[in-house]
Amino acid sequence: MKHRYLSGLLLILLLAQISCGSAADTPAVTTGTDTTQAASETTVTNAPELPERDYGGESFDILTAGNWDNTWTEIYDFMAEEETGEPVNDAVYRRNRAVEEQFNVVINEINHMGSAVGGTGKGAEFIKKSVLAGDNAYDASLMGAYDVSTLAYNGYILDLASDVPYLDLTNEWWDQKANADLSMNGKMYYTTGDISTLDNDCTFCILFNKGMVDTYKLDNPYELVRSGEWTLDKYIEMCSSVSGDLDGNGVYNENDLYGMCIWQDSMMGVINAAGEKFCSINKDGELELTLYNEKTLDVFNKYMAYVSDRTQVYSIYHSPDKIEAMFANDQVMFYTRYLCIIKKYREMETDFGILPYPKYDESQDSYYSTIAPYGCSFICVPKVVSDVEMSGIILEALAYESVSTVTPAYYDITLEGKMIRDDESAEMLDIILGNRVFDLGLFYQVGGYNEQIMNLFRNNKTDFTSMYETYKNSALAKLDEINAAFAEVE
Repeated sequence: MKHRYLSGLLLILLLAQISCGSAADTPAVTTGTDTTQAASETTVTNAPELPERDYGGESFDILTAGNWDNTWTEIYDFMAEEETGEPVNDAVYRRNRAVEEQFNVVINEINHMGSAVGGTGKGAEFIKKSVLAGDNAYDASLMGAYDVSTLAYNGYILDLASDVPYLDLTNEWWDQKANADLSMNGKMYYTTGDISTLDNDCTFCILFNKGMVDTYKLDNPYELVRSGEWTLDKYIEMCSSVSGDLDGNGVYNENDLYGMCIWQDSMMGVINAAGEKFCSINKDGELELTLYNEKTLDVFNKYMAYVSDRTQVYSIYHSPDKIEAMFANDQVMFYTRYLCIIKKYREMETDFGILPYPKYDESQDSYYSTIAPYGCSFICVPKVVSDVEMSGIILEALAYESVSTVTPAYYDITLEGKMIRDDESAEMLDIILGNRVFDLGLFYQVGGYNEQIMNLFRNNKTDFTSMYETYKNSALAKLDEINAAFAEVE
């Protein structure tokens, strides 16, 4: 349900209905070029088929371990000790209490956020030690993408689709796009859905200064998105029309004017936005390298040719602490980042909006938005737990209860003016979150291409082909290792 979003008045009506305790229909996001077409409606008509259980006050322990902690996202996905007046915290509190009362359990988040790296993070080590020792330390986990993917092919976590009773990933409170992108040999080792808001915060987007667009008499970006004309070429064309040495010293820095501020991860985002992936699942259910092709090369060359001109583009990489002031001071028209960053502009006077990344060309059916692999975390269940049936029941109940508590609260604070300021941005949010890309090549850091493509930008180098060939053998060896390991995982 989480990824069938509402725009404008319809969402406000939904929230009003939820506050009165009544059910509401939620239309599916339109993901094609014609974004104005009426979407079909879907409804959560049935609760999950869960048995009655009384766990006698037993603790349900969820290990959370990823790179982003709540000081960055401002939200804990499972920890809320009391109601504080903050909408998402209070929704998590109410959801937890409802599940606790239904099954007589205590939801306990064991938080080790800020520690997920390339498969060897602290959280992953905790899971490995627990499984090897058989100590049943955790009933479930929300694990960072880099670590959970490594745990999966090394056999430390269960197949959620078949090994965890009462967990039904076909239910709409689980993200069906994640299920499609993350399935290996028909098995699902980790996923996301209404149960977590972190995946929303980690989704790539573009912020734009509405006043600057008007001042320079440029096309309305919202209309371009709706018409399917929001393409990479159009984006670069609009950005190129804004640049200026404001202090006249001949040096472009944080005191000047730019069409774009680029976050280095944007180099990955434009490739996914073109409908391409670093790695994809082939017809045999195996992971294969799909990064290098004619379209990817064209996207990289076009984008790099523009962003390498530092009189046109300001780089977050060089001055990460300055861009917030620059965007707020009307010095940057377009700003590539992720949804979480919008919270930093709650008090910004200048009006701004959000956009999806541009399509490759007008013939592309949909806009695609990348999930940041560094920040995102996913639900998984360790191979050894005290009661696998309880793990399934409680996770399914938490996900279902989130539909009427956590998800509406997240969009409530998003749309009440703290983050998004107009109905058009709400419409854009539908598009951004409705067509997300979960790229396993990024999660597994195959060939180190994540970092290498960003290094090309950092070092202002343009030879994509040479970079690709340099790390190709390493990438293929890693894929052989991953595929072979998955084939042996029981």
